[in-house]
Amino acid sequence: MPNITYVKGNILKATTHPRILIHSCNCNGSWGGGIAYQLALNYPKAESDYVEVCEKYGSALLGRCILLPSYENSDLLICCLFTSSFGGSSHGEKNSILNYTKLSLNELKAYRASGGKGKVNDDIIDIYLNNHTKHHIGEYNLEMPQINSGIYGVPWKETERVLKEIDGNMNFTVYQL
Repeated sequence: MPNITYVKGNILKATTHPRILIHSCNCNGSWGGGIAYQLALNYPKAESDYVEVCEKYGSALLGRCILLPSYENSDLLICCLFTSSFGGSSHGEKNSILNYTKLSLNELKAYRASGGKGKVNDDIIDIYLNNHTKHHIGEYNLEMPQINSGIYGVPWKETERVLKEIDGNMNFTVYQL
């Protein structure tokens, strides 16, 4: 059974179901372009948390992920996949971005498999969630734009292949404009 469903529409539009909006980002603390820029505009407190974790851990975040509350919508969590040390034209190479995408998604998978209660990589995945979730972590739909294919320039089909390799109740809804 395919684990990717495609929908047309705006991923930032409010929904009536709990969801985790997944995006790939850098470890340098910059949500300066693409979907990250839109997240920064709409969820400035989440961006502040992202900057804080980047300042603390830097490139040690590569291949990891973190869940952030949106603070604006209790049904929305933001998942940062740390796939490159820097953003813009200084981003990593395609193969490293794909590798870090897979590692990050596997971390999210392990966290979901533990019901949000397990210890995962020094516990930074959920350090900002506190009491900001109103649903069990497994109830959140996994939604994303075509990550890596914008600023990072990785052909979508290659990231899609990585998503298809992730098993264990990891079903993704991918938004296309």
